[in-house]
Amino acid sequence: MEIRPYRQPQDFRAILDAQCDLYQINFPRFVCTPVFLADQAQRLRVAGRRPMENGIFVLDDQESLAGFVWVAVRVDLQGAYGSVDQVYLKPPYRRQGYGELLMQAADDFIRRQGLKTARLYVTRDNRAAVQLYEKAGYEITRYEMERHELS
Repeated sequence: MEIRPYRQPQDFRAILDAQCDLYQINFPRFVCTPVFLADQAQRLRVAGRRPMENGIFVLDDQESLAGFVWVAVRVDLQGAYGSVDQVYLKPPYRRQGYGELLMQAADDFIRRQGLKTARLYVTRDNRAAVQLYEKAGYEITRYEMERHELS
């Protein structure tokens, strides 16, 4: 088992194939459509061409891609930061410490870019991810709220 940089085109299909599961974990009513997958494919192609702005690191079990982390350099009104955009592990690899290794790869990429801050978004109900991120030192800094069934 090793963490290695993303290799395009070898890893492209495996990461794209994980997108539906990744989003359904966080958004149970999410419907994976061909348009969504086309958008994700385009994002992945662009990320692969911009390695200084996007770090994609793969958990490789020598037979297939077991998981990955996708990190991007972003800038907002507070300055530049590293954004952990996606963390994914196939079900057999979850809760075995591999998520921590992927998060370490994300942190290392962010540091190499000279950044001091990392951010991520996670849904409240994704308890396993919340625990992983808290263990990695992430704290809640803002809330997003919704109101349903407006009349």
